[in-house]
Amino acid sequence: MRRLIFIIAAITVSAQLGTAQTCSQFIKAVDGKKMVYHNLDAKGNNVNQISYTSTKKDASTVIVHSEMTDKRGQPGGSGDSEITCDGNSLNVDMKSFIPAASARQFSKMQMQADGKFLMYPLDLKAGQALPDGSAVISVSNGAAHFADVYLDITNRKVEQQETLNLSSGNFDCYKITYDVMVKVKIGIIGIPVNMHTTEWFSPKLGRMVKTETYDKRGRLAGTMQLASIN
Repeated sequence: MRRLIFIIAAITVSAQLGTAQTCSQFIKAVDGKKMVYHNLDAKGNNVNQISYTSTKKDASTVIVHSEMTDKRGQPGGSGDSEITCDGNSLNVDMKSFIPAASARQFSKMQMQADGKFLMYPLDLKAGQALPDGSAVISVSNGAAHFADVYLDITNRKVEQQETLNLSSGNFDCYKITYDVMVKVKIGIIGIPVNMHTTEWFSPKLGRMVKTETYDKRGRLAGTMQLASIN
């Protein structure tokens, strides 16, 4: 009998993780929420933090306002992006995927992307290959154009389901890996930087709760994780 109860319980938990949510569930879960992330260097030192505040725009879209502050609490850059839900997938603005090290270079500047989104199916499954994404982000300093950031995300794969235990709470996630190429082009000069990223994506929140970024030699370059949500 105990074995039967255990099996039924395991099946129930698996079914809950595997059940696709709806757009209305996503909008309700994030509307009015403020999520604060800490960026850590390879040694675990806090480099800066970014807060994301989500506000419902309509039945399928939330506006996400981001604000960066350095480790001393001094304000940096801010901006707005969108997460949309089309009934089949959540689509996250590509500006959200600029690595923290690159974003810090432009913390006092403005970024404008070309309307590209990275897609997360509502019915994520372990072993699933996900579509690639690319974007060109224009960086300006006031009215003057400063640089272009070329961002390519490839080889996206859902590795497995995991429950991630953080100081901000416990989150049912999908562990997703992918390759990232970032090229910052100032004038005619642009040097590509290649990285590999592991993220833990929370379907409920429509964004990752933790990422680990590795350089091309496989060494940890930095971590970003959810520190608080309210």
